[in-house]
Amino acid sequence: MTSAPQSERRRRQDDAHMARRWSVDTAGQARGRIKFEAFGRGVTVADMLREIPEQASPNDGAAS
Repeated sequence: MTSAPQSERRRRQDDAHMARRWSVDTAGQARGRIKFEAFGRGVTVADMLREIPEQASPNDGAAS
């Protein structure tokens, strides 16, 4: 039996380089403030939190 086709393997490798999962522990009140702020902006909490590292370290297209 063969493994996944080459293109599927390449796609999974590319995806692995593009995103990383982070876990952040927050106190209950902080979590509530974050959710409230995201709702006020009309975005998801995940999208709002993704903006933080992008703002702190803008990617100019260079590989990291």
